[in-house]
Amino acid sequence: MITALINQKGGVGKSSTAVHFAYWLQQQKNKVLLIDSDAQGSSSMWVKALGIEAIAETDPNVLAEEIPSWIEGFDQVVIDGAGGLTETTRVILYFSNVALIPCQPTALDLVSSGSAVKLVKQAQRFRSDLVGATFINRAVPRTKLMGEAKTALSGIEGISHLKTIVYQRQCIADAFGQDQTVFDMGAAGEKSANEYRQLFKEVTAL
Repeated sequence: MITALINQKGGVGKSSTAVHFAYWLQQQKNKVLLIDSDAQGSSSMWVKALGIEAIAETDPNVLAEEIPSWIEGFDQVVIDGAGGLTETTRVILYFSNVALIPCQPTALDLVSSGSAVKLVKQAQRFRSDLVGATFINRAVPRTKLMGEAKTALSGIEGISHLKTIVYQRQCIADAFGQDQTVFDMGAAGEKSANEYRQLFKEVTAL
């Protein structure tokens, strides 16, 4: 399965989710590849420190040519999408089975996620087997916008909305600098680890 994380807006936790998903898949005894198409290159650096194979490439033409050969021999492929909705994102969607759209519960993020949803729906015209899904990420508990975001995302026709909410916690922000994931942080990362586990089980069930 090839799972791509995409969004128009930066700072939604796309790379953190991609790395944690790749790590979780590896712990399930899968052979995992992460393709990092984000210009920052943070997710590829991060997963290499975790012992996961990674390729960093931002050129859409190279991705279009090389993805079929890169993915050979891997059980699971996670693609960290480029910042913004560029030609690179369109190429990624051409190869993906699942397009996962993280969304923070803010008005601006809901608008930008709507743009990502439109791009997924365009891709679905040519790839009927492409599954699109949204989830709420980096959430702050008990805010009015949380309920509004759930309602808005759940009502998008043709796109699944995953029930698991991943809350904003310091352990997720610290993980990159420590060459770790929240799964390795013991009690400090326990709540986030449980949320990621629930989220990833939903993703693999799509």
